[in-house]
Amino acid sequence: MTSNASNLADADHVTRAGKGQEYEVLLVTHPEDEGYAVLCPSLGCASQGDTREEALEMIADAISILLDSYAEDGVEPLFTPNAMAATVAEYRTEGYGIEITTVLPADWDEIVSNCTAAIERNPNDVKAYIERAGAYLNKGEYGQVIDDCSTAISLAPDNAEAYCRRGDAHFNSGQYDLAIADYDAALRRDPYYGIALASIEVAYVALWEQRERV
Repeated sequence: MTSNASNLADADHVTRAGKGQEYEVLLVTHPEDEGYAVLCPSLGCASQGDTREEALEMIADAISILLDSYAEDGVEPLFTPNAMAATVAEYRTEGYGIEITTVLPADWDEIVSNCTAAIERNPNDVKAYIERAGAYLNKGEYGQVIDDCSTAISLAPDNAEAYCRRGDAHFNSGQYDLAIADYDAALRRDPYYGIALASIEVAYVALWEQRERV
């Protein structure tokens, strides 16, 4: 996230940043790397995905989370409208493949509604439970996350993402021992699950600090 005031446009441009508008994003690929990196230069956030679709979903989530954090702090988002050109030039110079497209920030309530409708049509829709859990996680409704992930796990016991997402809910609730158990379960099912690998390390540190305070 850029904090340099000289990089910002005037106040009218700054106040344009919000959830009701599309944002230009840059998909980046390289012949020697798998997957996609994805950036939103105007807001200074980035993500990645194994597929183009996943990368776009991840940056939509990242933008929404960023805008939510600004709203919670009661400040306008930092918005640099001319940042895309410089970013494109940089990646072109380094030989990366690039694609510019647009995304809407994720709407957690809409995702919950859509996933609920999908579950009503098919109560065994594991993907819908996990996606709804992700929206609930971003809404801070951790009990709902745990319920949805537990249902997904009962339907698909080897789904590493469901364990990891439930671990996130436990972590955000301060239940670090339960979070570690879920992250470990995710890694036993997918030893290369990068999110779980990073999360379990953070959870162990948080658990140690929690016990030190007692």
